[in-house]
Amino acid sequence: MLQTLLSGRARMVTHLVGWALVSLLFFSLLSGIRGAEEAFWRTAVNLLFLVVLFYGNAKVLVNRYLETGRYQQLAGLTLFVWLGTAALRTVVEIRLFGGSIFQGNAMPEDSGVRMFLAYSLSYFLLLLFSTLYQLLENRHSLELRHRALEARHAETQLNYLKAQINPHFLFNTLNNIYAAASLQHPRTADMVLRLSDLLRYVTYDGQQNLVPLGKELAQIRAYLDLFRLKSEQLPAIELEVDDRFDQRQIEPVLLLPLVENALKHGDLDENPGAFLQITLKNTAEALQLTVTNTFDVQNRQKDAAGGVGLENLRQRLELLYPGRHHLTTCSENGIFTAVMEVG
Repeated sequence: MLQTLLSGRARMVTHLVGWALVSLLFFSLLSGIRGAEEAFWRTAVNLLFLVVLFYGNAKVLVNRYLETGRYQQLAGLTLFVWLGTAALRTVVEIRLFGGSIFQGNAMPEDSGVRMFLAYSLSYFLLLLFSTLYQLLENRHSLELRHRALEARHAETQLNYLKAQINPHFLFNTLNNIYAAASLQHPRTADMVLRLSDLLRYVTYDGQQNLVPLGKELAQIRAYLDLFRLKSEQLPAIELEVDDRFDQRQIEPVLLLPLVENALKHGDLDENPGAFLQITLKNTAEALQLTVTNTFDVQNRQKDAAGGVGLENLRQRLELLYPGRHHLTTCSENGIFTAVMEVG
């Protein structure tokens, strides 16, 4: 509630309503004692002093001196403004209205002193309230700026991670096409065409905030087809999809890195018993992708440049689904399993 009152248009409305209520209160009290005309002018003068003192203290004394640590100057200026305003208000009261509302035409000798003391006390309380309000407003503004900076930083970092996907994806895919071309594979042209479609998705759709899950799945199937085209024998790749929530939208190129990682570091080309199992479960509560593949435990060459895709994916999940994701990996007996879940 307090944050709403200290923010944007609501703050201006709060101030206007507050001063309107103060004016109405003054006028109601004064009109019953001095009449409507005098009550109006007394209310106007009171409001003028209150507004000037409130905002002068808040915007000048608090912002320029208290918040910057200039405490000695602040003490002197506050004392001057506080007592000076009370003295000026007393003089205006006597000159314009002849004295306090509770006095007749004949003024006691000490009435000016008593008015000065009364205004000093009320203005002291006003200064305290003004200071407290401005400090709260400043802390709220600082928090908003801090959140905005964090959001811009996260966006910048996410854009950087997205930019890494394209060359990483292209590097791995071109390796597959190069292997096929070096063997003069008859379907090399088809592979280039599939690569063109994939790059169009990564380059253009990858810049969007969200894409339908079906579009990401289509790219996974195209990437698997691309891999099958360059293989001499049909590899043991199985894709199982359990899709029960057709409204799912996800960050583009979120699932593809796990599949890409399995194909890059797996041993489908060398091991007759190798396999790749991809299972996707999509419900209203969560989206879970499980990728299980075999790999050659003796071959460390592939791992020398590996890890880029998974580490990139971990960072993106931290930015996109904070507290709503899980990414676990397990490597045992030549089988690697990665499980990703987002809520």
